[in-house]
Amino acid sequence: MIPQLVTAINDLRDIVPAWDVLARHALEPNVFYESWALLPALETLAPEHLSILLVWEDSSHSALLGLFPVLRERTYQKCPANHWTNWLHLHCPLGTPLVHRDHAEAVLGVMLGWMDVYSGAVVVSLDKIPADGAFAACLQQVTDLQGRMLDQRDGWQRALLQGGVAGDEYVAAHYRKKKLKEYGRLRRRLEEQGELEYQMLLPGEHGNLNQWTHDFLRLESKGWKGRAVTAMGCHGSERLFAESLIHNAAERGQLMMLKMLLDGEPIAIKLNLASATQGSYALKIAYDERYAAYSPGVLLELENIYALLDKTHLGWMDSCADPDHPMIDHLWAGRRHMVNYHISTRQTFSKPLLHTMRLVKTAYHYYRGSRV
Repeated sequence: MIPQLVTAINDLRDIVPAWDVLARHALEPNVFYESWALLPALETLAPEHLSILLVWEDSSHSALLGLFPVLRERTYQKCPANHWTNWLHLHCPLGTPLVHRDHAEAVLGVMLGWMDVYSGAVVVSLDKIPADGAFAACLQQVTDLQGRMLDQRDGWQRALLQGGVAGDEYVAAHYRKKKLKEYGRLRRRLEEQGELEYQMLLPGEHGNLNQWTHDFLRLESKGWKGRAVTAMGCHGSERLFAESLIHNAAERGQLMMLKMLLDGEPIAIKLNLASATQGSYALKIAYDERYAAYSPGVLLELENIYALLDKTHLGWMDSCADPDHPMIDHLWAGRRHMVNYHISTRQTFSKPLLHTMRLVKTAYHYYRGSRV
């Protein structure tokens, strides 16, 4: 296998066909590292010192077997050290590299070997990785075989919507009748304000994308994300990224959006992305805060459950939510265990540094716990 470090974005355009094949055969999916999602992020959001580490089957580049967006940093946990980590931009909640499922162990071995020989890295970090997934299991096996230290830190859980049942069955199994009655009351109160309507774009469907994009960016910017300047429409580069992402997803048949309208005016909108395989990701939701008393975001999330389970063939949806999210944790029963991994290299001070950071972290949590 042949590793290749790419720093010029234009060079990546030439490998899109091989990249797309890799995404369809990945050990574990990551829609945010697929070509149509990562390329616009690289064009609009990429920092300095960002590279893409590729692993090819052979010197003729006959097949792409691994793709790792990597960022070089000069510190590790505030300590001066050559530190390489997977790149996660503001709108990328998942950091699993793309590795071919039939060659996963070998690809990870090549990646770590390249880090040893060419990068000078003292520590390699992979953040926001599903701890109970196939990639994590493979990483554990490879690091064990190579005698590396694999430090697992900062674990958390985020909501997961698991398919395989009808929407009515899921809701009946996971919601109390009292809560469903409350949601029905909120919907009726909202209907008293005007004509309530739901619209959706399912994977493979095409609608007025310009209107969907405009409605989403405008609604998100009007709310608290706009005030915090974290909405995708607040900055030119992020707006351009959002527009490209939505357009590309629709073109690939991997876009899913839902919209709630009151008298024809959008008051809640949800942006989901489907992977090249069976999974999907709930990337963003926005709602009109003038109607917050009626919980339009919650009502739209309920519609999303029915849409996913009854109208698509997607096996699951990752909420992509922050830890302990007050809304989605209550609505979705499943959980996905996430973790940040820190991997030692062959550098002399690598393992001692990881051991020291682990002790510091343990002492910190012990101190915090003793102060409660």
